[in-house]
Amino acid sequence: MSRRNLVVVRAGDKSLHPHWLMGESDRNWDLAVSYFGDDPDQFKTADVTRIDGKGPKWKGLHEVFAAHPEFLRNYDYILLPDDDLMASKDDINRLFDICKAHGLEIGHPTLTWNSYFAHLFTLRNAGTRLRYSNFVELMAPCLSAAMLERTWSYFAHTISGWGLELAWAKLASPMKMAFIDEVTVRHTRPVGGPNYKALKDKGISPSDEMRSFCRQMGFDKRVIEFYGAVLADGRRIYRAQWDSVFDFRMLCGWLPAFKETPDRRFLARRMARYTYQTLRQIPDRVIEDG
Repeated sequence: MSRRNLVVVRAGDKSLHPHWLMGESDRNWDLAVSYFGDDPDQFKTADVTRIDGKGPKWKGLHEVFAAHPEFLRNYDYILLPDDDLMASKDDINRLFDICKAHGLEIGHPTLTWNSYFAHLFTLRNAGTRLRYSNFVELMAPCLSAAMLERTWSYFAHTISGWGLELAWAKLASPMKMAFIDEVTVRHTRPVGGPNYKALKDKGISPSDEMRSFCRQMGFDKRVIEFYGAVLADGRRIYRAQWDSVFDFRMLCGWLPAFKETPDRRFLARRMARYTYQTLRQIPDRVIEDG
């Protein structure tokens, strides 16, 4: 492996990662497929490393990095995407380039407007190139090797992954964590999956697991904040506390999503909630206290 970036995907038999490799252009990343299926020949292709291992995403990734410490030594950035994301080789190239150009410690591509999503702010915003935050999704976090070195051990303590974003936010330097609107990926399946089923079978909700994880690790910051953005024209703006001008600028950037969303009613509810919280100055929380 000679490239400076690495993608590690926990992949089942229906993983979309083969699409990421299509095309004749070069890539600036290596690919390690952490396969949890049963086919001995699946995903064994040239220039791809296959690593076998069962279990949910984050505990599986913990085993990967425990067994392969060279991944943390040999790369500048490591992307940890879900296997149901549709992306191109060039998309992933640009993601790594933008993280490096802005010196990000944690970056996340935004979701296309026709994606399934949970949080409104994970969708691409038409008015910005990137948005600085203290929160990223767990679908496709892109971490600097230094940040991953500090936090991969936490992966063993969570099935859902909820709470890892709090660990990253606590450790990240100011303005070094961002959603990247210049790079989009499409989330092709409804939110939720085998990790949540595994928790349900144990009689635990993701929120319950997150509260337990936060108590165990000493993380207590649950308010989601955006600190600023790089606009489409390249200007950088900053958000003051309860900055309704900033918030409504962001809201306008999500309006075009109505043209492509698979669920207009759900998007409308998310937009209405965002507007209400902005008008009433109600903080957005990862989970409510309980």
